[in-house]
Amino acid sequence: MSRSVLLSSLLGSVAVAVTVAAPHAAAAAPEAARIAACDFGHEVGTYDYRDDLDGYFQRVLDRSTGKFRQEFADASTALKDAMTAAQSTSWVDGLTCGSVRGDFLSAEILVTYTQRRTNHSGPSDQHLVINVFLKNEWGRWLVDELDSPMLK
Repeated sequence: MSRSVLLSSLLGSVAVAVTVAAPHAAAAAPEAARIAACDFGHEVGTYDYRDDLDGYFQRVLDRSTGKFRQEFADASTALKDAMTAAQSTSWVDGLTCGSVRGDFLSAEILVTYTQRRTNHSGPSDQHLVINVFLKNEWGRWLVDELDSPMLK
């Protein structure tokens, strides 16, 4: 077998291997993003005015980047004051997350859950549907933007 035939066969095998493996590799990135979005949904929806609000804000900031991170950081003092004044607690129930689209660099994940809240006015439940946009920064999926009719 000549070198050119061997090289052609080898290159053809590599091309087939890349084509076959690529769909599986692409599917792995949105799954990691989906898990990160679910984790974010749980963290952003779970707080207690009596217990470590600074830790709550830090956990949300640790899971975010870009526009959302800046807006959340800018609003954190006012949010903390309002949560404390209203004696707010919140937890998440029925959290589900599904990939809408994504690749190795960015992803859109649909996150739904019921946020159960209590405050000085009494208990309330709110069903949330949020499109979470994430970016992969050095191997970590971080929330860059949220989109929901409830947030407008």
